[in-house]
Amino acid sequence: MKAPNRIFFISCLSLFLSVCMSVPSISQASDLRFRLGSDGDILAWLTAGPFPNEGALQLRGTGFRTDYLSGEAGINPREGDAAGSFHWRLATGSVKHGIDLKGLFRSNDPGIGYCYANLESPKEQKAKLLFGSDDGAKVYLNGVQLFSKQIARGIKRDEDSVPIHLVKGRNRLLFKIEQGDGDWGLMARIVGAIGLIEVLPIASDTHDDLVFARRLADTKGTFDVEAWSNFTAIHRQSVRFLTHLRDRAKDPSKLDAILAEATSRLDKPDTDLNVLSSDMEKLGKKLKSQFDAAREPLIKWAQSPGPLFEVDPVHQDSIKVLSGGRYFAHADGKPFIPIGANHNPDWPELVQSDPLRDDYNPERTDRWFANLAAHGVNVIRLMVETPPSGNLEDPVGTIRPEHLIWLDHIVTSARRHGVRLWVTPYDTFWMNLRKETSPYWSANGGPIEKPIDFLTVRKIIDLEKRRIQFLIDRYGNSDTIFAWEIMNEIDLWWGGSPEQIKVWVDEVASDIRKYEKAKWGRSHLLTVSFAEAMPKGLNADTAFRRQDLDFATMHLYIGTSRGPKPGQAEQTGADFASGVIYARHQVRDSRPVLDGESGPIDHWISDGSFDDAVFHDMSWAHLLAGGAGPGTRWPYRQPHHVSAGMLTTLKAMSLFCADVPWMSLTGSAQIQVADLNTSNRMSSLSTDRGAILWLRTSSGSTARSFSFDPPKHAMRYRVFNIKNSQWVTSEVRLHSGSKVTIDLPLGIDEAAVWLGP
Repeated sequence: MKAPNRIFFISCLSLFLSVCMSVPSISQASDLRFRLGSDGDILAWLTAGPFPNEGALQLRGTGFRTDYLSGEAGINPREGDAAGSFHWRLATGSVKHGIDLKGLFRSNDPGIGYCYANLESPKEQKAKLLFGSDDGAKVYLNGVQLFSKQIARGIKRDEDSVPIHLVKGRNRLLFKIEQGDGDWGLMARIVGAIGLIEVLPIASDTHDDLVFARRLADTKGTFDVEAWSNFTAIHRQSVRFLTHLRDRAKDPSKLDAILAEATSRLDKPDTDLNVLSSDMEKLGKKLKSQFDAAREPLIKWAQSPGPLFEVDPVHQDSIKVLSGGRYFAHADGKPFIPIGANHNPDWPELVQSDPLRDDYNPERTDRWFANLAAHGVNVIRLMVETPPSGNLEDPVGTIRPEHLIWLDHIVTSARRHGVRLWVTPYDTFWMNLRKETSPYWSANGGPIEKPIDFLTVRKIIDLEKRRIQFLIDRYGNSDTIFAWEIMNEIDLWWGGSPEQIKVWVDEVASDIRKYEKAKWGRSHLLTVSFAEAMPKGLNADTAFRRQDLDFATMHLYIGTSRGPKPGQAEQTGADFASGVIYARHQVRDSRPVLDGESGPIDHWISDGSFDDAVFHDMSWAHLLAGGAGPGTRWPYRQPHHVSAGMLTTLKAMSLFCADVPWMSLTGSAQIQVADLNTSNRMSSLSTDRGAILWLRTSSGSTARSFSFDPPKHAMRYRVFNIKNSQWVTSEVRLHSGSKVTIDLPLGIDEAAVWLGP
């Protein structure tokens, strides 16, 4: 790409700001009139924040009950007016995503944000306000509080419904939105109202990407925010496409020309908001058409791209179940203990491999995998998509090439550094929480009319199998894949009965195994995850005992681990272990059991050192309760990431696990849960051939001895200092049949011990 052209396209990213700088200011307190979205969405707001919200992580944020506006119920602001220590400012959102307060306020700390709208009604009428908020919300209309809910949740369209009475003329609507963790935003719409528009008093001397609309304030017509949002989205996407994938585009100069036309059009004076809106809609459609044409070669390639790696699967080190069960093994039979966590494509480090981002930087992904490997991480659980950030298919059945390129970067980096991927094909959480972003729902042209269809409709089941088959075609010949998880949380989102779930799992697992064996001569491990920590009845049979599944996957959101309080790290470990022990008792054939998700889901931990301590205890508890490794936590950090302290824990575990002869712990095992009422803590996992123990002295305890009966054939032991990740004793020989007493050396308050022949 020639330098002048590259400069032009990059400059398009700041197109709207550069246009506005030469535009005269509008007069103070001008009214700008906005259309509601095609489904009644309120897309323009006056916003203020972020205000403090202490205690939000414990679900009792003080900001929720604090009136930062000195009369928030009666507020009637203009843009630029003071709002406490902030000022009201105009912001717009989109139908698919609502308004993003985290991005607007450039903050993801606990906080309070206000969103205000004037709704102008041609008559007195009744209607309904539908909205979803992240997190809790208060709602005022014309000075009356209509709604209040303090809750931690993600944004979900139409989650709450409030009947409203609109007066003739202007109606003052105020949302107060709480932020605890994660994303922060609002989606709101009005249904059942006739002739409703929005009118906002805007400030003068404001230069932003809406300046060409601002200059038409107080003129006739209404501004179509939905058309504007669609135009800006495709404009941004086109610029990124040409910046990062120009050499794979068809006739890129034609897309250049329409981008130039857009620049010229936005610099053209207008006299009417209706004309401006119409032109935005036409330009958006024209740009979308040419963008689609430019992508045609890439789309064709993405439907059948062939394997990413030119390797012979016969010579790949694919993971299997260890002879004797309970653990995993390399192809040569040597034990493999999965050490890792969850990481989705749109979280930090991996999201930079998305070629449609401004900050596209796949080298950052590679550095991240290198850092993981340096800390002993050998497995990452990966969902191939998270619909709010991008879908693998769009429309259903058509692979998006940009998303495939994104995944290719991730898989390539993982392979380069020896990290295997535990792949699940759908993020069922986001598919259901944000239906408007997933092409699988009928409202978006997809096949799902109602949730149960995903498990029962033949066409959809075939599409689900085809997606996994595509991943097998692309990545299945390599040993970078640890396992295929055929569905995430199958029991939670689709409303299926245990019998329907069993039928789906039996068919899909059997067909996927046959397909991969036919394609590559062998198959990777298969599993399915349940949201219920301890499935019962037929679901337990499916989770723990189905013939075509190789290991059991639990999502152990259980007991205190769901939201531990200070001082509960050890109790969290004990509660967490109970879920693993339950699974071990449910398994009949000694297949491995492994936590697929866990962590403080009810409220995230703000104290990083305490969160690291919780992670540490849960990881060791999982291993000592009979799990095939430490489990794979969902980070629940802001942003989602595995912290340095967590990586230190995983590094220690990897060094310990590398020296344990796991064959001696296969088959039947006895598990002793830590006794939290004694001065010291001990957990153990043993067979008649060996044992591992987790020992820790209590704070302030002078006792450093641990006594127990040894396994029948245990003849020696070694002590591993967990804090510095080193073995601190040579092998100690034991006297046959005598009680074992282990004294921790001075300076060591936590250790892992191996006993064996």
